[in-house]
Amino acid sequence: MNKQELVKALSCTLDITETDANRFVDSFEHIVVNTLARGGEVTLVGFGKFHCKKQRPRIGRNAQTGEPIAIPAKFLPAFSPGKQLKDSVCQP
Repeated sequence: MNKQELVKALSCTLDITETDANRFVDSFEHIVVNTLARGGEVTLVGFGKFHCKKQRPRIGRNAQTGEPIAIPAKFLPAFSPGKQLKDSVCQP
């Protein structure tokens, strides 16, 4: 499902216009991005948690020359699914 399909699904489910559904999705994205950028996390109980994980520094290799290069530590956005989501999707 892409963003436009999500917008259509929301508009049908909530009985709102696609414009309002699109504003909702854009607002949600904006809030999550800004919260993570400030070092926070967004937790939706049962669904999951958006947070940032620290990736440690490491040594990589230049693919053309084989020369080692230092890759600095950085933060990466991550999502941890909640119990309800796991139970609903990951059934044996």
